[in-house]
Amino acid sequence: MIRGRNGRGVIACALLALSVLLATPAGASAARVEVRKMLDTSPLGDPFVYDVGPGGAVLVLTRDNIYDAGAGKSLFGEPLKNPGWLAFAGGKLQFLANGALFVVEGGVPRKLLDVPLKSRVFVPDGERTYISGITETGRSVLFLYKEGMGHKALLELDAPIDAMALARGKLFFTVGSRIYVLGEGGPAKLFAHLPGFSHIPSIAVDEKHGLLYFSDGENLYAVRGEDFVIVRRGVGGMLRCREGDLYVLSWRDHTLFRMSGLSEAFSAAGTLVPLEDPCKGPVLSLYCEAEKKRAVLKTLAVLEGSMAPGDAAAREELDAYMAAQKTEFERTTDALEKEAATGTKGILWGGGAEPKAIGANAAIVTENKGVGLTLWDGSGIRVGPESKAVVGDCGPSRECRLTLEKGLLYFEAGKLPVEGMAGPTPREFVIATDALSLRFVFARLAVFASGETTTVVVLEGRVKAVTPRGESGIVASGEMLDAQRGKPLGTPKPAEMERINKWWEEIR
Repeated sequence: MIRGRNGRGVIACALLALSVLLATPAGASAARVEVRKMLDTSPLGDPFVYDVGPGGAVLVLTRDNIYDAGAGKSLFGEPLKNPGWLAFAGGKLQFLANGALFVVEGGVPRKLLDVPLKSRVFVPDGERTYISGITETGRSVLFLYKEGMGHKALLELDAPIDAMALARGKLFFTVGSRIYVLGEGGPAKLFAHLPGFSHIPSIAVDEKHGLLYFSDGENLYAVRGEDFVIVRRGVGGMLRCREGDLYVLSWRDHTLFRMSGLSEAFSAAGTLVPLEDPCKGPVLSLYCEAEKKRAVLKTLAVLEGSMAPGDAAAREELDAYMAAQKTEFERTTDALEKEAATGTKGILWGGGAEPKAIGANAAIVTENKGVGLTLWDGSGIRVGPESKAVVGDCGPSRECRLTLEKGLLYFEAGKLPVEGMAGPTPREFVIATDALSLRFVFARLAVFASGETTTVVVLEGRVKAVTPRGESGIVASGEMLDAQRGKPLGTPKPAEMERINKWWEEIR
């Protein structure tokens, strides 16, 4: 039950995980859905809250700061005290910390309002900010705040608000298994009642297509009118909708995904229908299964590290479950290795096309959109727009060679999800351009090639750079190297973050 101020009742309904690669609603083959991995959040301490700015900037709330994914660093030099939430208000960032609401202007926080509430959630649109939480007396309340005008109480509720979203000046919010909609000055009306859910921790609204997405933390769903459908199982978490793209922070995978074309696909279908399984086919299903198990094992490793030393029974149970998952993962990777020895070396995905298996010496040519490639050993590759690359014979127990003829390429060598596991024998990777051959075993790097000029930025690991004349040098993590064919090899220098960010915007 929701009560107004006068107490009267108001009666009122993503390297990228291949398991969420590409999908299309049944009967809508012309509309493609593309899912891209934006950020691995596991190094940030299992964050729960994030937002995406008007220009695509991704900010993530950590335990004591706000992480700027584009800059690769925390937003503030000093830690925040008890940060609770963040959201963009137009082009400005607002956040809760130390019992108050702040706005960031010119990189400096400015206090707007004291918020002495627990379990706080807020959502702004630049003109107004809705704030909910629990008072010291245990009342669940909803307030409206406007700068220069102060705040006013709107509603008192029997249970806390779990999630909120603004669309066209209307507030959508969830209480238990119900979703309500509230216009400023009007009563709260029931939008959807979903009795199968104990609570709904996240919602997002696509204004253009009239769709509301929600997640129970495990799966992703969509609601439009009387239609209700599950969009994807196993991909649940905090949702944001920006410029028609749906962002999902998967709490299971510790990964932020961006889904493009999802609403358009539903519109093309004419009604909400379940997405087709993108992992059909014997080879593709192996890749999907490997990615699922990899995500599960990463999560279990994080859980294992957070357990109390004295909890022997729980640790024993976790160890047994992890051992079973390791066995299944190793069985799947063994099957992938056998397939790679004679056939499929990887799966090509993205760019608006169906995922497909590729063999040795496959040429990848892109135009306006980049594509992704997942090799059998879990290594992830992104080929940027207006680029051309050739994947050599990257089978087991041999050198894996990639040739970048032009454009941009991002490479991340596959790693086992848990240390000490059995896995593929380490092998050398080579990325060759006209000016350089880059050799490494485990590294993460971006390479740009244009004519006789090559630039490499090493984000993790060490890479040996060799010129056609035999000169060589080591490029370490955080360094970059510019090279031109026929000229002496230069010295690595600190990586330029602006250039890296520009490349990442192009390639993601």
